[in-house]
Amino acid sequence: MGSLQVRLILTYLATILVTLGLAALSLFLLIGDYRDSISYSNLEDISRLIDAQANAEIKRAITRRESPLKGADLLLALRTALSRDIQDDPQPISVAIADRQGMILPGFSASPSTLDGAHVDSLPAESDTSQRCRITVAGGGDLLCVAIPLSETLLASFAQEEAYALVVAEPVASLDEVFGALVPRLIFSGLIGIIAAMVFGFILSQSVAAPLRNISRAARNVARGNYRQRVPATGPTEVRDLAATFNRMTEQVQRSQQTLRDFLANISHELKTPLTSIHGFSEAVLDGTIDDPDGIRRSARIISDESTRVLRLVEELLDLSRIESGQVSMRLEEFSVGELLQQVGDVFALRSEESGVELAVDGASPVRVHGDFDRLEQVLNNLMDNAFRHTASGGKVRVTATATPSGFVQVSITDTGKGIPLDELPFLFDRFYRAQGSAGKGYGLGLAIAREIVRAHGGDIWAASKQGEGTSFQFTLPVARAPVRSNR
Repeated sequence: MGSLQVRLILTYLATILVTLGLAALSLFLLIGDYRDSISYSNLEDISRLIDAQANAEIKRAITRRESPLKGADLLLALRTALSRDIQDDPQPISVAIADRQGMILPGFSASPSTLDGAHVDSLPAESDTSQRCRITVAGGGDLLCVAIPLSETLLASFAQEEAYALVVAEPVASLDEVFGALVPRLIFSGLIGIIAAMVFGFILSQSVAAPLRNISRAARNVARGNYRQRVPATGPTEVRDLAATFNRMTEQVQRSQQTLRDFLANISHELKTPLTSIHGFSEAVLDGTIDDPDGIRRSARIISDESTRVLRLVEELLDLSRIESGQVSMRLEEFSVGELLQQVGDVFALRSEESGVELAVDGASPVRVHGDFDRLEQVLNNLMDNAFRHTASGGKVRVTATATPSGFVQVSITDTGKGIPLDELPFLFDRFYRAQGSAGKGYGLGLAIAREIVRAHGGDIWAASKQGEGTSFQFTLPVARAPVRSNR
């Protein structure tokens, strides 16, 4: 029972059995009226046949100048002819004559059991062609019947009696008899349904179970460290979606693992260089290799610079970890976005002159926001540092702020650098990720920190780029009058 395929097949079988059970119950509830309707239709056909035969018999006798049969003799002859015509009918047919009160005339019935004294519950009017009715027989069961008014010709044959209608009847079939005929057919239909359910159930369950087994097998391989696993997207829509999601997941894991390996290689190199310098110069001072005052001061300065470099890397890692875990609370205050942009513009003004890159800052934006001024300045510093590093002399970096109808302000940092390949854009904000060909001594943490700071303010950040034309980093912040949305 633990297998999905077995459960699906059993579900199909249970569905077939429940369907057959409900069909049998419905037949049981509806079969009575249906059975009576069929019997009445059959009796109406027989009554018309008997009436036609009786009139034809009398007309032939008159044509041959013979004495036509009278009363009971005519009725017996009709019953005999009827038995011969419908000898395959499982129900015995009775033929009788009733008076206007519905009583069967004594001696005027031809049936397997006498109907003398029986009463017909309903008779037709003289203008009607037939009337459905029932006959209650003392000591016996009810009979279904059809009564038709006697024609003038037939009334002459029963001139001595108060004859009014010809009655044709047959016993009411019991439900046991009906179901006795239906049960074998239901069982046969059920067997056909079960066989079909097993065949189609196996095929359908296989279309679901086989792709899931492939995904399970691939997941086990991924758990063992094989991140190149991919599964074909086959089967129902939901299974195909699962396979596609699994493939995207393995691609992300593979890329993350590669990024982590690259980061470890880069960080090992970055740490090895300053630590080697620190170790070398400290050993030289300690063992007296460097003993002059100038050499000692130069060694101390190198040790201090390299220590600062290592400390900065560690602080970035700790800072990102604290922001992601929610351990850093933002000191929210209301300030103008233009003030924030102007502050960052003043900081990078000297760099703009030295690098020959034009800087345009929209510092006049009146939009006010709730935020941590220092943390948002950190975001802008990081983004503008990237823009200047990737923009050649003669290029331009532009910083703007625009209010949106949704209650946010959108800040954009656009450069005219060489751009970023489209396939790298989705991963720019991942920790440890460094775009191919990126310059500088960063560790792939700055954009990840910027993203977490923006999200902590209830905004979002993204990048757009076109190779050869430049890159635009954009992020949003809720304006002061809008409620602050936090992801923490």
